[in-house]
Amino acid sequence: MNRSMIRYLLAKLLLIEAALLIVPIIVALIYGEPLKVFLSIGATMAILLVLGGIGSYFKPKDLHIYAKEGVLIVALCWILWSFFGALPFVFSGQIPDVIDAFFEISSGFTTTGATILNDVGVLSHSLLFWRSFTHLIGGMGVLVFALAIMDNAKNGHLEVMKAEVPGPVFGKVVSKLKSTAQILYIIYLALFAIFALLYFLAGMPLFDSLVIAMGTAGTGGFTVYNDGIAHYNSSLITYLVSFGVLAFGVNFNLYYYLLIRKFKACFEDEELKGYLWIVFLSTALIAFNVFHLYQGFAKSVEISFFQVANVITTTGFGYGDTVKWPLFSQVILLLLMCIGGSAGSTAGGFKVIRGIIISRIAKNQILSTLSPNRVLTLHINGAVIDKDTQHKVLKYLAVYILIILALIFIVSLDNNNFMTVVSGVVSCFNNIGPMIGTTDNFSIFSPFSKLLLAFAMIGGRLEIYPILLLFLPKTWSRR
Repeated sequence: MNRSMIRYLLAKLLLIEAALLIVPIIVALIYGEPLKVFLSIGATMAILLVLGGIGSYFKPKDLHIYAKEGVLIVALCWILWSFFGALPFVFSGQIPDVIDAFFEISSGFTTTGATILNDVGVLSHSLLFWRSFTHLIGGMGVLVFALAIMDNAKNGHLEVMKAEVPGPVFGKVVSKLKSTAQILYIIYLALFAIFALLYFLAGMPLFDSLVIAMGTAGTGGFTVYNDGIAHYNSSLITYLVSFGVLAFGVNFNLYYYLLIRKFKACFEDEELKGYLWIVFLSTALIAFNVFHLYQGFAKSVEISFFQVANVITTTGFGYGDTVKWPLFSQVILLLLMCIGGSAGSTAGGFKVIRGIIISRIAKNQILSTLSPNRVLTLHINGAVIDKDTQHKVLKYLAVYILIILALIFIVSLDNNNFMTVVSGVVSCFNNIGPMIGTTDNFSIFSPFSKLLLAFAMIGGRLEIYPILLLFLPKTWSRR
């Protein structure tokens, strides 16, 4: 194991986080916030600069990163960024409990949007902005962001990016990894800017439009007000947010194909088709099921589409509650929580592409039972999915289900409401945000459960393995 390289890269990443904290300082200056806020952010920056400076002072002789190092860097980076990113809230006294603050910022960086705050009004503009700014950074990936700006001429850092980018198959849009990271981030930030402008033109204040756009881009869900998007009382804004989160739930490689005019590769993508069909059918089913709860079918469609879009993309922007919804609609939302968005997007969840692969594996298994001698292959977008990839998807499914069951088992000690516990676990592990069937947030859980769910959010964002391997003694061996 190249421990010096792990130390060196983590230190550089801490320096990047220190630089990012300049953003909330600028916001604090604009709004003329109290000295305590500046000191809390400044103290965090000082800690990061000292630790980052010491760790990066001695450059390693060996600059190579292998699979083990890549996994550890990714897991440790997300934990460290979440911990240090939480310190301004603790130092300022706006979220005095360390575990609560860690949960909140873990939720931010992992783009979950789950919160322990009963009233977001306790946060100053600067820390409210920082809270949502973590969505923007974490959406495309902390390490993808770092890779886009760091010098990596001597080392491709492939293992780092593979460990963080979601999906069963890692794909580069161009040959150079750094160029891939930069292209993806340019597309990402361009879409963010477009939706921030659209929200502003639709009637949102500038601060609100930036915060909501960051939540949209990262498919996070942190808002400015306790009542979420409902606060604006605008069907236009509701639909804009719905289409916005759906846009960021699409594989970003497809946007690159659009830019280079590979329209066929984009629009014939099987995952995209499956993703849109799921959204359409779920919206239609829920709209008819909750029709009696709203004034007119148009409102029913608006709210249903909003909830479906926000749940399948694991965004979690709030618009009222689903407590009064029929169980049928709540179950659909729970299933959408598990499905998630597209691979290579900012959305969390199991991913649509894995669902497609598993359904076709099941189909082939049934057909092979009927015709044992028949040779069956599995194709996605015209390409053959080899047995190794199929096995990886099935193994991931097994681990995914086992972890969710284990989390439900442990968290059930905290709460007797089955839907609350299940939706809380599924919400955190799939990086969604709000729970189904309750108006409560995550403040109802014990400190231990909140800490466990915070790690569940990071584990879900990194697709399980990096966090699991972190706790295996073999991972830390020198071989």
